[in-house]
This record gives sequence, structure tokens and C-alpha cells, in this order.
Amino acid sequence: MTPELSAILEELEIRVVAIQRYRGPMETMAVNSMERILRQYGYAHLKMVLMSIAETANNKRELVAPTIWAVSDLVRAHPHWTQRATDWFRAFDKVDLGQLRAFAKRNQGAVRVRAALATLLFGFLKAELESQGELI
Repeated sequence: MTPELSAILEELEIRVVAIQRYRGPMETMAVNSMERILRQYGYAHLKMVLMSIAETANNKRELVAPTIWAVSDLVRAHPHWTQRATDWFRAFDKVDLGQLRAFAKRNQGAVRVRAALATLLFGFLKAELESQGELI
């Protein structure tokens, strides 16, 4: 793991656990995914992605690769949403990423979980941010 990724994880109090181990809240096994996102999109981007998952009410156990990638995809596709950080995090407090990921997995024969989850999350965030005054 790179020192840069270690710094982000330490700052956010996220622990890396071995693949064979049970993953609890604020724990992840998705080091390779996080390293790729960090290399491709930078420190600030990855930090926003991880904060969106780990620092919101229902999602501390969702530091898994498909979820991390789906949130990253949305942050990149809709950067103006994250500029309103308070509204962004308030919306994430209302969504259960685990439930959305479980639903997305039920259709993995047709579409990758990452893409399905990004689409489901887009619909939820769009509705939430519009209700808070954002025109999308």
C-alpha cells in the first residue's frame, strides 16, 4: 500500500483487513481499487469517495470495491453535487448502500454490480438533491 493511501485511511480511521477475515464497520479489503482510484483521480477525489461511504449513517460496512467504484463514478460524473458537501452528505445519510448493493447483485447476470449500483445511487441522489433545491 502506498504511503498516500495509508495517510487517507489513517485520517479516516479505516482499517485494511485480510481477504479471509470478516469485514466489520470501517474496514476494507479493497486496497487495489483504492490505489487505482488514487492514481487515476487523485487524493482529494478518493478522500471524498471514502468519506461519502464511511462517514455517513448507514454505510460504514460498505467499503467494498463495487461501492467505492460506483461512488467514484458519480463523483466524477456530477462534481457539482459534491460542491454542496452538506447536502451531499445529508443525502448519503439517508441511503443504505448495503441494501442498494444487495439489490444490484440480484441482476449481476445482466449488468455489473458497480454499474447497477451507480445507477440506483444516481436515482436516489438526484431525487434527494433536487428536493434540497438543486436543479440537475
